[in-house]
Amino acid sequence: MEFNELFSAVVGDVRRCGESVDPQQVCALVDALATKRKVLLVGAGRSGAMLEAMRIRLGHLDIDTHVAGSPGCPPVQEGDLVLVASGAGRTPVSLETAAKAHDAGARLAVITADTSSPIAGLADIIVHVPAPLTLRHPTPHTLRSLFEECLLIICDCVCRMLQDRLGLSAAAMQSRHSCAG
Repeated sequence: MEFNELFSAVVGDVRRCGESVDPQQVCALVDALATKRKVLLVGAGRSGAMLEAMRIRLGHLDIDTHVAGSPGCPPVQEGDLVLVASGAGRTPVSLETAAKAHDAGARLAVITADTSSPIAGLADIIVHVPAPLTLRHPTPHTLRSLFEECLLIICDCVCRMLQDRLGLSAAAMQSRHSCAG
């Protein structure tokens, strides 16, 4: 497949998948993030990489955000918000961390492709990304990357919605950017 054809196919799939996400679920996540000053992000592999990008944006929004398992990550406490991203919702490390957070009294938000998964079963908030989890049909994506592609865009939209909700200017966010001068 040539680049232009492949690019169009991938972007089309991302658009269809993203437009199928329930906006009320996204708003519930924005509401939860807007009221928390400490957020823990949990994700493994590619999902974890997408959440790392979100951690940076949440920092620009002056929200105290940590990635589970990273150096200096504080313990989860009652009242914290834990956001887990897991396509299948069965990743052992993510499930274990979600269960501990749930037991600690943290609020749990999950972004997943499988709303019947064990991680989703623990969640207070679920954002369902209807990306296929199997390779049963031809796809322009590398393996099952549609979930992660949508996840990155959803996370960026959530941060932009938070910027509006918190009334932060681009200049205020830029002042917290690592390259601000």
